[in-house]
Amino acid sequence: MKETQRYGTIMSSGSITPEPAEQKADASAAPLGGWSPSDAGGNTRQAYLFPLFLLINVAVMTDRAIVAGASNEFAAFVSSARDSPAFAVESPDAGIGLIQAAFILGYSVAVLLSGHYVHKVRWKPLVLSGLCVWWLGVLGSGNAKDYGSFYVLLFSRMATGCAEAAFTVVAPPLIQDRGGAGSGMWLSFYLTGLPVGLALGYVYGSHMATSDVWDWGWAFYFLNAASLPLLVAMAFVRDGTNGGVLSGAGE
Repeated sequence: MKETQRYGTIMSSGSITPEPAEQKADASAAPLGGWSPSDAGGNTRQAYLFPLFLLINVAVMTDRAIVAGASNEFAAFVSSARDSPAFAVESPDAGIGLIQAAFILGYSVAVLLSGHYVHKVRWKPLVLSGLCVWWLGVLGSGNAKDYGSFYVLLFSRMATGCAEAAFTVVAPPLIQDRGGAGSGMWLSFYLTGLPVGLALGYVYGSHMATSDVWDWGWAFYFLNAASLPLLVAMAFVRDGTNGGVLSGAGE
């Protein structure tokens, strides 16, 4: 009996049993090396991508809590800014409420759009563009202190809300979609960044606002510097699975 092995397992009868599709998929997804940031398909490995998501989540939540952590200092700014509306000068708490409401408004509108497009377009450009707008919004929030402008702060906070939505809408389903058997663990790590970032933001914002050397404007500037490497790292992320679109496209 002539046996010709082309693929799979050769049976005694001469028939060939193909390898299971799962084994082929596992072989193609094997990493190039133990410490390589990419797998055999050229996609960024989970062990690099998901911790990056965690760090970005901490940075985003830290930014969100700075205003609340230094409410007295922001109230003083609102009451003295050169372009504050009359009601904010008379009631600084109302001015701070408007600033926080602007953030929520921007987030609410953007989350609807991001939730719609997350299964229709590639997730990386959506997240990266959102993070770039977020970074500029954080920069503008710091500039508001230097310019003494209420409206610069107002629209900068609205921009951070809009941009934050793109990331927070994409990250959890992406982890669920790409995480495989460990998706639950990775998702729990990612969500841990929310309380950690908020707690850090409260303490960080309060400390910077009451510092004898710095002020709350520098709280945003330092966050800009700390988060820039995260944006650069995101720019080098590669994910061609399903064409870079999350599962559910076209549904």
